[in-house]
Amino acid sequence: MRFDKVMQLFGMVFLHDLNLHSCTMEEIYQQDLPELRDLGANHQPGVRPFQLANCPGQRECPWGASPSWQRIVDLVRTECCTFLHPWKFLPGQQDDNPYQTIFKIFTRDIWLSLGTHIVESNRLPNPQSLEEAMRTWTPSRIEEILGKDLCHFLPCTHGLVGKYPKNSHSKSFADMRTIFFPGLDVKIPKNSLWKAYTSHGAYIDIYHGYLRRWAEDDLNELNRYLDGIFGNLQCLPPSKPSDASKTVIWSMVSGKVQFLTNPLFYRIATVGGKVQDGRTKVRPQASSKQLQVRVQDAHGVARVSQPQLRPRQKSLKSRNRRKPPPRLDQTSNK
Repeated sequence: MRFDKVMQLFGMVFLHDLNLHSCTMEEIYQQDLPELRDLGANHQPGVRPFQLANCPGQRECPWGASPSWQRIVDLVRTECCTFLHPWKFLPGQQDDNPYQTIFKIFTRDIWLSLGTHIVESNRLPNPQSLEEAMRTWTPSRIEEILGKDLCHFLPCTHGLVGKYPKNSHSKSFADMRTIFFPGLDVKIPKNSLWKAYTSHGAYIDIYHGYLRRWAEDDLNELNRYLDGIFGNLQCLPPSKPSDASKTVIWSMVSGKVQFLTNPLFYRIATVGGKVQDGRTKVRPQASSKQLQVRVQDAHGVARVSQPQLRPRQKSLKSRNRRKPPPRLDQTSNK
């Protein structure tokens, strides 16, 4: 495409046939083949979606800086491990402090709530360090635990700039910490799945013990530390709070376990393209007039166009002329 030379000469490049939803261009290969000297080659099946090449930011945004929302949904679902920036552990305080210990226990306990019909118990994670516990929530590690065919990754819109559905998930991962670590004021029903985590030694029981015994400054530090950990996670189950009407920790769609992804790791700059509003109702059938014309054409019936009669225009003089009163029949009065 000679992108660099065109930019140097004209300062802009027009891609007339670019499909913003799939980021592909018809009849153009990702790389020119030796025998191709023009841009009119037939498109071959199996060619990877079009990607910008030899331009600044390719490593940061290999699928383009502003893919459409539908494109992001597809990339999160099919290319999650590469669509997200590589996860890096940011070392903090010394290991095995209460803040890190409770997150390790949380990670182990949450995964225990997955049924054995989904994953065998011996495959469930039991992290021994904070780094190992946080790495458990990366898409690559999740696929190792469950298998790639059993994972379904979902996008999140928090902090994204651009055009995306307003009814999509928009809560930050740091804010989601309160779902998994409810306060003492949150009532957990006895029949709730979360109730098991309040038993002795489980992570909510430990957390509530801190809330009862620790000073306010220590509790604020604990919650800030946990918020920082959650904000640096790449995936979380789309769980609902323990006091919600329908208690949910894990959910599935089409036989796959769902995971929300953290938009802070998306390799994009903005969300581009058009948003298709799913609430707009469009009738699938044609109108009666369209159907009549199409049926007549399909069956070879000649169509006769009806001439449109123009309404008779009255002059201003005739419109303002006073109509005389009706004459009475004089013979009837005799």
